[in-house]
Amino acid sequence: MTIKSSDEAELLARLQSQFGDMNVNVFLNGCPNNDTTEDDDSESSAEEPTPEELQAWQEAQFARGEMRLQTKEILDDAATARRRRLRSEKVEDKDWERVPAAPELDGTSIFFPSNADGMDLAVGVHPLLQKLVNFDPEVLGTQWRCLYSSSGGDGVSFRNLIDKIRAYSGSTMLLFGGVPSATRCLGDTNNSKQVSLGFFTFDTWTESEDMFGSDDECFLFALDYESNDVKVFPSRLRGNAAKKGTKKYMYCNPSSGAARSGKTDGSLHGFGVGGTPSLPRLHITESLEECRALSYDALFEDGDLMLGKGSESLNYFDVNEIEVWAVGGDFDEQLAAQAKQKEIELATLEHARQVDKRQLLEHIENGFAWKSYNKPGLFGHRDSR
Repeated sequence: MTIKSSDEAELLARLQSQFGDMNVNVFLNGCPNNDTTEDDDSESSAEEPTPEELQAWQEAQFARGEMRLQTKEILDDAATARRRRLRSEKVEDKDWERVPAAPELDGTSIFFPSNADGMDLAVGVHPLLQKLVNFDPEVLGTQWRCLYSSSGGDGVSFRNLIDKIRAYSGSTMLLFGGVPSATRCLGDTNNSKQVSLGFFTFDTWTESEDMFGSDDECFLFALDYESNDVKVFPSRLRGNAAKKGTKKYMYCNPSSGAARSGKTDGSLHGFGVGGTPSLPRLHITESLEECRALSYDALFEDGDLMLGKGSESLNYFDVNEIEVWAVGGDFDEQLAAQAKQKEIELATLEHARQVDKRQLLEHIENGFAWKSYNKPGLFGHRDSR
């Protein structure tokens, strides 16, 4: 067959790309064409493929398509999802090369202002944020979405904070800013000593009186604006495959939470990371005052989270700024799942309340309310008539 126009050549190229490595000319040469030098009645010299050859070609094309799909999934896979998959498959990723990556924040941050000194204008990333990201660029050098910002309209509220992070199943970065606690200071109060620290985790936040969250890749950190540096305190089991997932790192224990059971084991109310429920490494109180950041515990590497600014306040501080960022993408899916989980929890709680009311009414009507030993109940006088 002879191609006589650019349109025909373009069509042939499109067909060739569609059929992969199969020679389209073989088929076209067997088709009647007025532009050929051969007669219309001439038979094609091309041999038809055998059923075996056709099946082999189809299998090859299918395998090639599967490879393309797998490649696309790998490229589209969020860093956090890939990390979770590797852990579930017990595959170590320590041999992966980690290179600096610039995170993409969907809003402004009071902890990482865009007009900071030493900021690389070409990259547009705060130097402290870039140093924090460099600790784990594969995950942190991705997209960030703000879930909570005290300066952005959410206010400095423990209850609002818990409501924003509870049931969110994606990875989260929590940042707290404050000053040494005035009520705990041994000397003169110095509110110029700003404290900035935080916590990163892959685990889902839930209300519980017990420790939860067994992901060993979580870490505490402190931001040092004076030396323009970040101090990171990873978990002691980070990278320890033999003991992976054997420790619990977090707890979230509001005094008015749905998980209250009346236990009196010394667990502190509020939000905690590391240590124990009665003595956490980082403790955020419900009032956001007299919070505490210790320098050591059994779960995270030792180091002063307050960078020497809590020596006169016994490491107590008052929180005045809070931000929570979702990290790693898939935000809409995670937020939808969070909203669904909250609906389920609310419906369960409402059902429990209705059952409690109904049981109370039944007890009253049956005369069992306030019955003690052999004494009659509230309506026991009716039976004595």
